[in-house]
Amino acid sequence: MNFKEKSFAGIANSLRSSGMTLKPEATRKPAKKPVVGASTLNSHVKFVNTVRNVDLFVSRLYPDTHTNELVDCVNSMKGDLQVHNVECVKLKSKFESLYSSYHVSIKVNSIHLHDAVETFMSADAWPTGIFVNRYFRAKNGTQ
Repeated sequence: MNFKEKSFAGIANSLRSSGMTLKPEATRKPAKKPVVGASTLNSHVKFVNTVRNVDLFVSRLYPDTHTNELVDCVNSMKGDLQVHNVECVKLKSKFESLYSSYHVSIKVNSIHLHDAVETFMSADAWPTGIFVNRYFRAKNGTQ
């Protein structure tokens, strides 16, 4: 093989001309998906109940909005979803006299995380004019 050409395309063409081929996608084995048990008959072992947080950024609220009002709002929209804890932290707004913003952390069972995100990110769940988005923490740990 002649690797005088330094580009990836040149090396790939050299390998192809020497008879090397890539395995087609259709012949690759599909990755096996994990299984989550659902049997109610077998009760020899029990699973650990894990919880996850649904972190929301809630903004465009009146400046005098209290955390208790947000907790009540979350509890009224949860329906039959089991919520373990709701924490609200007021964030510093650019214009504090015009609006307030909060980081709302809702603790739910891990198996219901997808349903919780769909419930709490629904426009129909929140009052008119409230801005809601996912809240992502900084990777370096600072707020």
